[in-house]
Amino acid sequence: MFVVMVLGACRDQTQEHFIQGTALGTGYHITLYADLDHDQVAELEAGIEGELASLERQRSGFTRALDAAFGWFRLSSSALRHEADRTVHALAVDRLALWLDGHRFAPSAVMVEVGGVMRGQGVPPRGSWRLSLERTGLPGPDGARHVRIQNAALVHRFARQDVVPLVTLSTPLAVSVMAPSASEAMRQATQLMLASPGDAVKLAEAMDSAARVVVKTPQDVEIHHTAALEPWLEP
Repeated sequence: MFVVMVLGACRDQTQEHFIQGTALGTGYHITLYADLDHDQVAELEAGIEGELASLERQRSGFTRALDAAFGWFRLSSSALRHEADRTVHALAVDRLALWLDGHRFAPSAVMVEVGGVMRGQGVPPRGSWRLSLERTGLPGPDGARHVRIQNAALVHRFARQDVVPLVTLSTPLAVSVMAPSASEAMRQATQLMLASPGDAVKLAEAMDSAARVVVKTPQDVEIHHTAALEPWLEP
């Protein structure tokens, strides 16, 4: 009996499952640890698809409203749709993380990613979830940095010159923000992206945001980490 219990406990910590697909105009990936058989995984997959389908209906309705209101202003419509999608992706991450946590097959640890927005719950077998703060195409003079998160979310925002006027040449190149929820991280990241490069770092510190801010100066590209982010950074 004792041996069976020990083996069961080990299985709870080491059985890894991957669920992925496309929804909300992007891809989603879920990694979870739980002792589940094939039918139980299929039940989770069906529930996840149902949650995403509900969000897709909301997104479609909002998109139609934006197109009706700004159809004559294509750049404005494109910018607003992009911002709306980022908000929906963060909402989806939070919704799926909470839905999984409350499910009868709740995993011991789960990482949910939708459109690059990530949230990790629980502790996987090898310790906290390890995520990169880097982005291909952006210089990294401070080397490849990573954070380890537990019961937190990570959002990256990058300057896009095709969504003028919400994003202009005067914005930071990129920001990464950690927060307890994806929606809160997205809110802070968007606020920082709309700030001027000179004000973004000060604003992040003032908000006590766990943030990485990348700004372009006349001489170089500077990367700043706020004090609140330091505890999450790998040495």
